[in-house]
Amino acid sequence: MKHRNFSRTVLGGALVPNLSLRLKVCVAVIFAVALSLSSAHSLPWSWDMWSQDSIKPYEEPVIFPRNSISTDGEKTKLEDRNKVEQIKKGPIPISDESVARGEKVFKEQCVVCHGPGGLGDGIIIKKGLGFYPVNLTTPAVAQRTDGYIYAYIRYGGKVMMPSYSENISEQDAWHVVNYVRKLQNPGSAKENQ
Repeated sequence: MKHRNFSRTVLGGALVPNLSLRLKVCVAVIFAVALSLSSAHSLPWSWDMWSQDSIKPYEEPVIFPRNSISTDGEKTKLEDRNKVEQIKKGPIPISDESVARGEKVFKEQCVVCHGPGGLGDGIIIKKGLGFYPVNLTTPAVAQRTDGYIYAYIRYGGKVMMPSYSENISEQDAWHVVNYVRKLQNPGSAKENQ
């Protein structure tokens, strides 16, 4: 019976004959690791979507440079918040067109936090970022004035919500208020006119 010269390798204690085979295994492992890293393209790949140019939670929207012109050509000028909050009924009457426009803007800007039904169950909650947007359909919110809801949109919340004055025009903010009123009382858009 012939005995072969065996030596132990680092890989799990398997027996591998000769030094040349051991070297080949090491080279193959190094090649496999190098190949897998080169196919990843960027490290750390799990942060690519987070590190993009976007507004992060709790971050204010980007303010436009001085003397820039808004998309509707109107200059954004915020009035005194306390005066605005006292407005009982918004200047834009509730109509199907107003509610439809408000719904469009709400879906673009608000649904991420407040959810599609305004229940405060947007995708932000599902991500577990540690804060809970207001349920817009509660009686406490329904009792607020139109101006109060408008002020939250334009000036931001008193605790967490950022200002959307750079993202939502005055007109559209009033449309969103009308849409929120519809969410609070479904089927009554025309009854509130």
